[in-house]
Amino acid sequence: MLEHDSLCDRVVVVTGGGRGFGWLIGRALLEQGAKVVLTATRHPQQLQARLQEVSDFGAADRCLTVVGDVCDPESCVQVIDATLDRFGRVDVLMNNAGRGTGEYRMSMTEPVPFYEIPVEGWRTIINTNLNGTFFMTRAAIPHMLTQGFGKIVNFSTSLTTMVGRGLSGYGASKAGIETATVVWAKELSDTGVDVNVLLPGGASDTDFITQSMMPGKVGERGGELLPAEVIVPPALWLASDLSNGVSGRRLIGKFWDHDKSVEESVAACMEAAHATPRIM
Repeated sequence: MLEHDSLCDRVVVVTGGGRGFGWLIGRALLEQGAKVVLTATRHPQQLQARLQEVSDFGAADRCLTVVGDVCDPESCVQVIDATLDRFGRVDVLMNNAGRGTGEYRMSMTEPVPFYEIPVEGWRTIINTNLNGTFFMTRAAIPHMLTQGFGKIVNFSTSLTTMVGRGLSGYGASKAGIETATVVWAKELSDTGVDVNVLLPGGASDTDFITQSMMPGKVGERGGELLPAEVIVPPALWLASDLSNGVSGRRLIGKFWDHDKSVEESVAACMEAAHATPRIM
């Protein structure tokens, strides 16, 4: 596990923090001494379970849970306000909350063509993934600019997934996030606020892959699924001072090598810089 002193007392908001990538990252940050805000919308009961786990390792005073909907701009502002009320600042925003083709797709092998995707399924994916990332970032940015410091981490997916059959809505939402990240990085240059993209590098063994799509116990399904933990080391690096000044870049978690130095692992994860996103 990557460790760095700058993570101690760093205030990090993790959307979709009740399970999956969000909880794994949130827990790792808490173990590093960070102050973490976990949000959830559909399954608020998961936040109570996370609070119990946090209490078990003595970090309850550094963890705040908030029921908040990234699709609602006012709710996003309320999440940031709650963070400021509790911890006095917001240093890092992990835009992890997302919805996928589990909204309508019943298996990994039977893609649904775009013309059969339910309108509400398409709308939910775009609203959560793309609009939600914008709304949360828009709520947090004024405070980061005032501080002269901040880090935005936007979660994406593999380029092949963006253009896979049956994945047009999901792919479009993530392609939008990637192009927005490039633009935001330009607009935030010289402000002390960095914005980057993070992705696991393939389908990962979390609740995001539903039981109908692939049965088995989450975290133990193996096969072609990546272990969810691949996302954690680069996420911690992006939240730490080690990444200061790095902006507009794309990191792929599965290439982190625990047998190499942090610098070598980051170099392996980080794609070459491009003036424009290369999606197709």
